[in-house]
Amino acid sequence: MNLILTAPHGGNLNPSTQINGESWPYRQRYGCKESDGGCCSWTHSCGITSTDCEARIPNDLYTRGIARDIADGIKAITGFRPHVVYNMLKRSKLDANRDIHEATFLIPDAIIAHQDYNNFISQARSAITGRGLLLDIHGQSHLPERTELGYLISGYNLNKGVYNIDESSIRSLGKHWRCGSNRACFKEFILGDRSLGHFMNQQGLGAVPSPRNKKPNRAKYFSGGYTVKKYGSRAGGEIDAIQMEFAKTFRKGWGKNSQNRHRVVRAILSFLNLNY
Repeated sequence: MNLILTAPHGGNLNPSTQINGESWPYRQRYGCKESDGGCCSWTHSCGITSTDCEARIPNDLYTRGIARDIADGIKAITGFRPHVVYNMLKRSKLDANRDIHEATFLIPDAIIAHQDYNNFISQARSAITGRGLLLDIHGQSHLPERTELGYLISGYNLNKGVYNIDESSIRSLGKHWRCGSNRACFKEFILGDRSLGHFMNQQGLGAVPSPRNKKPNRAKYFSGGYTVKKYGSRAGGEIDAIQMEFAKTFRKGWGKNSQNRHRVVRAILSFLNLNY
């Protein structure tokens, strides 16, 4: 079908050695600031590390299972299963939602795994004819507990109500419905009655942005990362992308709460059926 689910931070494999016998060290907590004071250098031998170059290490717990269950739930309703791409490695060995340098610290097998993960996403995109949607599944642990939906629009711009269709990861969706420079039209897909947040609200689930929570205000908010930037329609094409950040308690209770699983599936299908 025209839906892709990705889960870059839910793996649990922890290889200690490469096939050729060389070590596969953990990613460092920090990289090094280059001498010109600009970019970060991501290797285990870069020299003096810098807190300006922090690499996130913890997994997004339960997210691989959430992506799998969403796919299974959609198949149970529609008869079609979304494309699903998991990273099976711990984030401490590979961060599949970063560029290859920060993701791997240039460890050879990590580079291969990063390339494989991205190749699978590219294959899934190529299998879709016409418009489609990628949902990148993540987990967050801050308050308030609600699902954060990332469209590459910063929390600051959501708070101000100022953002551009061409800067978003659902650019193709807005263009298809001829929003163009009509900001009011495009807002319907971000926080209005055509948005994923709207359908989450309809299922009794909290989400931001959505009609109930149009902006994050002073709360921490994830607007989208590497996968959404690389594979969403801001970079071109007809495949849109949204980052879904599920709250910690929601993720912990996922396996025992079949009602929440059904609610998320129904929200995604309603959004997909209306807009695609």
